[in-house]
This record gives sequence, structure tokens and C-alpha cells, in this order.
Amino acid sequence: MAETRPVIHTNPNTAYEAEDWPLRPIALIYTGVLALLVISPLVLMWAYPQSLSDVSRKMTVVPPAPRLEIDPAKQLAAFRAQEASDLSSYHWIDKQKGIVHIPIEQAMQKLAKQGIPGFPRAPSP
Repeated sequence: MAETRPVIHTNPNTAYEAEDWPLRPIALIYTGVLALLVISPLVLMWAYPQSLSDVSRKMTVVPPAPRLEIDPAKQLAAFRAQEASDLSSYHWIDKQKGIVHIPIEQAMQKLAKQGIPGFPRAPSP
């Protein structure tokens, strides 16, 4: 099978060879890239607001009500007391499923005895 070579046209006014590139494939490539650069932003401008409206329809965000602090030190002390009470008491999280909250110290001791995957167990006394 004979090897076909591109036709090389030489310019008599120059000392190098000049190849003529076929214009049609290059024009098609440039036209395709230009169309892609024009059409893709138009498609995105059409699709993006619709996707935002879909999300906003499913999601209702209600801003928090303004809460003025009357006595910040007292409110902080009450908040910390409530947190300490929650961490050191038993209470139901989901009574129907049988999930109960246990004090944090007891939970840490239980995890130390059981061990956590990837962490060594606590030494036995």
C-alpha cells in the first residue's frame, strides 16, 4: 500500500516550504467552538434560575426571631446550668425506639471499656 503524503506547495519567493491547510475543517472547528461558547452560557442562564427555584420551593428558611439580651451574665449562667444538667442526667431521647441519654461521664467510661474501632482499649484495673 502506497503511503500518501500531503501536497506541499512551495512559494518561489521564500526559502522554506509552506503547507496549505484545508480551510473547511478549520472553519468547522472554529464555528463549533464559537457555537459552544455562545450556546453553553445561554443554556446555563436558562437552567440555573430554574434549579434555584426548585430548591427554594422545597426549602423554607425562616430567620430566627430577634432575641434581646436583658441580663447576659444571668442568661449565660442559666444556659451553662442547663447544659451541665443535660450532660449529667438521664432522659429519653426517643422513648418509642428505646433511646435514652446517659450522663457523659458514664458514656465515656463505657466507650473506654468497649474500645472504639481504631483506638486501643483502656487498660483493665
